Amino acid sequence: MPSGFPHVLSPDELTARRHAHVSDFLAGRSLDPAWLSAVMRDQVGEGLLMLTSSPVHGLANPTSDLDFIRIQEAGIDGPRISTKIFENGHHLEVVSFGRAELAANLDELNRLAALTPEETVAGFRAWDKTREPRRKQTERIVNGITLDGTAPFLEWLPALSRVWSRASLQTAVEQAVHSVLAETAGETRGRVGYAYNVLLHLMDALLSHHGDVYTTRKWYVLRWTRLVAAGDWHDEQLQAVATNVERLRKGVSAALEPASAGEPLAGAFTAAVLDAVRATGTAGSVTVGVELTGTVQPYLPGASLLLGSGAGVVLPGVGTGADVPLTCSPVGLDELAGLDAQSATTLLRALRAGAARLRIGYPGARAGR
Repeated sequence: MPSGFPHVLSPDELTARRHAHVSDFLAGRSLDPAWLSAVMRDQVGEGLLMLTSSPVHGLANPTSDLDFIRIQEAGIDGPRISTKIFENGHHLEVVSFGRAELAANLDELNRLAALTPEETVAGFRAWDKTREPRRKQTERIVNGITLDGTAPFLEWLPALSRVWSRASLQTAVEQAVHSVLAETAGETRGRVGYAYNVLLHLMDALLSHHGDVYTTRKWYVLRWTRLVAAGDWHDEQLQAVATNVERLRKGVSAALEPASAGEPLAGAFTAAVLDAVRATGTAGSVTVGVELTGTVQPYLPGASLLLGSGAGVVLPGVGTGADVPLTCSPVGLDELAGLDAQSATTLLRALRAGAARLRIGYPGARAGR
């Protein structure tokens, strides 16, 4: 488990701040917490009721919904569907879970937080295939606030922060790989789109590392701007990473100008990702390998076809797909730009066709670090 509470505020201070956000939000809607609790109890029954999402984080606006999660003692079978309630002009939504399945999820959160980065990300990405509550709902539960001002599951925020931060970091790594490949292949606009994704997921990774975890992507930049303004970084190394992310964010759009088409871009984003991986204590380096997920079929004399999900990539030679770069030997993320244009093009096409996937490694990273 991670040591220490990740947020700059203590658990009690963070709970009080979030309760103040919720109180202001309900007052702005002329909603009395006691009346609201009675309505929800009448509609969906007894249970631990928590308000979640944007009101808790102080991000709600006049059109925001009231999203609740209810935890009941009895078990519930099957996938969950939100119950929609319309009362006195208010739109309320609630989804319910059983106490036992939630306890199993929180145990799994602790387990993933104590694994190596590769294992943490693999478990995070497989979560929604087998578990209830889903990832998003688990995040909402850990951050949820009851209408009387308690945060019953906030003690799982350290584990939540580590798991979410590692997942976002890996997505940032993968997008940096795509940006490097697109740039090496000669794409002038695709590399910029990937660079924007690098920024978004680096922001989310750093926010999560600091205890600000919220899975709705539309709020990434606003939350990031708020953290930058507050300057509540854990240490100087993280502050330096954040300063660089801000610099890249403010200048990335210039790369879309025709005059900048030949200027290098991807290297700076790769360096920012590596700095973030090191500053968060995730690992000291990152490797990139490739695993083929498609099938290689004979095609033309001197060429084969790698078939993915709905698309194919022509490969030189006739073989097993070993001509796809990085399938045999991974390279360091900072060495990826050494691929030639043809190799980068082939690999990028294979990834886009769903015929290959990236294998990201964190050499030397230890479980529980």
